[in-house]
Amino acid sequence: MPTFADIAFPTAVRQPFTYKLPQELQEQAGVGKRVWVPLQKHKAVGMVVNIHHEKPDFNTRPVEQVLDEESIVSDEILQLTKWMHRFYYCGWGEVIQAALPHGLNFSSEEHLEVGMEQLPAHLNEKQVEIVRQIKEKESYPLKEAEKRWGDGIIDQLVRQKVLGIWEKPIQKTAPKTEKLWMWTDLSSVEEARDLVSQYKENDNFYKWVQALEVLTETELPEFQKDLTSHSLLEYYTLQRISEENLITFEEVERNNLSIRYEYSPDQLHTLNEEQQQAFTQITSVLDKGEFGSFLLYGVTGSGKTEVYIHALKRALEQGKGGLVLVPEISLTPQIVERFYQIFGDEIAVLHSRLTNRERYDAWRSLQQGEKSIAIGARSAVFAPVPNLGIIIIDEEHDASYKQEDPAPRYHGRDVAIMRAHINDATVVMGSATPSMVSLQGSRTGKSKLLTLAERPLDSTMPEVQVLDLKQYRSAMRGPIAVPLYQATKEALAEDEQAIFLYNRRGFSSYLQCQHCGEIPGCPNCSVSLTFHKSKKQLRCHYCGYSQRQPRQCSECGHEVVTAQGSGTQQLEEQITELFPHAETLRMDFDTTSGKNAHANILNAFGRKEADILVGTQIVGKGLDFPDVTVVGVIDADTELAFPSFRSGERMYQLLSQVAGRSGRAEKEGKVFFQTWQPDHPAIQKAQKHDYEAFAEQELDQRKQLQYPPFSRIIRFIFKGKKERRVQQVAQVFTESLIKVLGQSGPVLGPSPAAIGKMQNYYRWETFIKIKPGNGAGAIEKLIDDVFDDYDEHKPQGGSSVRINVNVDALE
Repeated sequence: MPTFADIAFPTAVRQPFTYKLPQELQEQAGVGKRVWVPLQKHKAVGMVVNIHHEKPDFNTRPVEQVLDEESIVSDEILQLTKWMHRFYYCGWGEVIQAALPHGLNFSSEEHLEVGMEQLPAHLNEKQVEIVRQIKEKESYPLKEAEKRWGDGIIDQLVRQKVLGIWEKPIQKTAPKTEKLWMWTDLSSVEEARDLVSQYKENDNFYKWVQALEVLTETELPEFQKDLTSHSLLEYYTLQRISEENLITFEEVERNNLSIRYEYSPDQLHTLNEEQQQAFTQITSVLDKGEFGSFLLYGVTGSGKTEVYIHALKRALEQGKGGLVLVPEISLTPQIVERFYQIFGDEIAVLHSRLTNRERYDAWRSLQQGEKSIAIGARSAVFAPVPNLGIIIIDEEHDASYKQEDPAPRYHGRDVAIMRAHINDATVVMGSATPSMVSLQGSRTGKSKLLTLAERPLDSTMPEVQVLDLKQYRSAMRGPIAVPLYQATKEALAEDEQAIFLYNRRGFSSYLQCQHCGEIPGCPNCSVSLTFHKSKKQLRCHYCGYSQRQPRQCSECGHEVVTAQGSGTQQLEEQITELFPHAETLRMDFDTTSGKNAHANILNAFGRKEADILVGTQIVGKGLDFPDVTVVGVIDADTELAFPSFRSGERMYQLLSQVAGRSGRAEKEGKVFFQTWQPDHPAIQKAQKHDYEAFAEQELDQRKQLQYPPFSRIIRFIFKGKKERRVQQVAQVFTESLIKVLGQSGPVLGPSPAAIGKMQNYYRWETFIKIKPGNGAGAIEKLIDDVFDDYDEHKPQGGSSVRINVNVDALE
């Protein structure tokens, strides 16, 4: 009986492709393994998602190669990605691609091969030599060939069909290994001591002999990186000693943590009464091995992390694994250090600043059961944690859990909840400012609300002062009002620290000509360029375009082009001028882009090498410094500048989070909100630390307007190179939406997107609101029906416009 395989590819095409499985590959093939198959005129890597005997009613092409010995995608992850592909309306292969680390995904590389036996007579000497060298290697990487000989001559040979371009799979990344040195046998250490004595007697105390003497006092086995921290134990001396057959090495895998932490499991803190009550509720479900969802609402500094740690410890005692999700911006060394202190090398850390190899190593250590806890940002939701028993979602309200581009446009929190469902696991969502969606979910029975209302020990919530900038126009010291200046000055005099938040990168918002008013804009996006003074550069934060600071206006040639607005770079300069005897550090995207830069800044601030920390929202997340007693928000209104039904919620969350950085130990904290809108509800409620009142007011407004959580928003984004065609497609598609939806929900649009042009693509959008209870099946059918109707009325040239679907769009 013929056997067939359904194969998913990392493309927007949603249905899998069916291939015939040759007899010789049937034993080797399996669901969750990658294969090499012909696809259109090329070949590609795909993932087997199903094997069956149902012959399709079309001719099938054969699978050419099975790339994996073992399945690299488990049944549970396959089930999860299938649900995501339906709910978020994207290609199944796109989701699987997102779930796998580099080196185990669908990567392939274009290679050149000689396309004819008899070469044309018109080829010149250089072209013949290029073809000869490619033929010798049988295939040659295209990028390498273009770099070596130039893309012009290669393109010419391809167009003449002398060379052909083929894709080849990139095999998985090899795990990172390190030399582990050890004595050759048990008697080697004694032989080494004797040898050292002999050389000493003959006054031949060579460097390698000195190194050998050091080794005799060292406990082996030991990693080479640790050994070579001693000045005598260089790679050369170790090699020389190994020639005496005294030591040898093995290449072994090593823990992926680039920063080492102290393992002190005895530092497990005793829970207070509130924490213990929350822990008891969580373990009542965890112990049964059933699905359960909890929303842990705890004020900043209330000890949510300790509840997480105790729950994780209980899961490990039961032989289960754990997954801890933290927003990328909050994944600080402090967080990792606290978990490592209790769980040690059970932890694998996954985040965007790891190299491809480090990420692969961490993924592999989990898959092979060497580690049982994964800590990471959004994409860690796919980590192959063995026997998953508990998922922690810290700062569950954070917008960075939502992937916007590229597909899959998923929400990490919701995917984590579905994964817990699939595994009969417990999920704990924690926040000092729960999202309106999660809070409403706790009221409708989707999760159970647990509360930590008090800070432990003697620390209290900080006093918050709202400074109306309209009233302080004549009482400013640079960018800060006098009360904030005075409080900072007093804190510094007491050897305390301060944090200033300004949620705007760069030196200034933009440059502007003082003669004609021209503002330099990005040629690829409909936004102005941000000025970065330290690099004398204008930069687009959307596409990465940059140019040098202009000396004169590009429109009128006038030489006076001045900075308007401000950013964290300018704030750092101004604060340094105001407090010249204080050390100031800046923490934003520009200063933390390097590896370990995040950790280095925070460690320096923690060691009190700096007195003031200036930064964007990154300084308001998950930091715990006992000597920080003053926190200033320079412009509390920045979140309101972006048109969104969530702007008030975002403002409250940011203000509440950053206020929580102050007074976290015995010392009293002070917080200052500088604002032009002191009467805004978010500012008023944040001043009183009154989340409940803010949430009631926000939910009431959303219910009246039928915004989430009382509806589900789906955003359709239309993108193309020609604006008129994009507009036309948006209008026709929206008509299909109205026809299919009927009375099921309102349709908003089409209209130009907030940023009408990005990366040289014009953008229009349409929103729909549907009932919040609609699941994967209902959403998939609805959007299928809309696309079916649209395909019947698609305008000429409509295929050049890309239509992206964003389910549960945040804006």
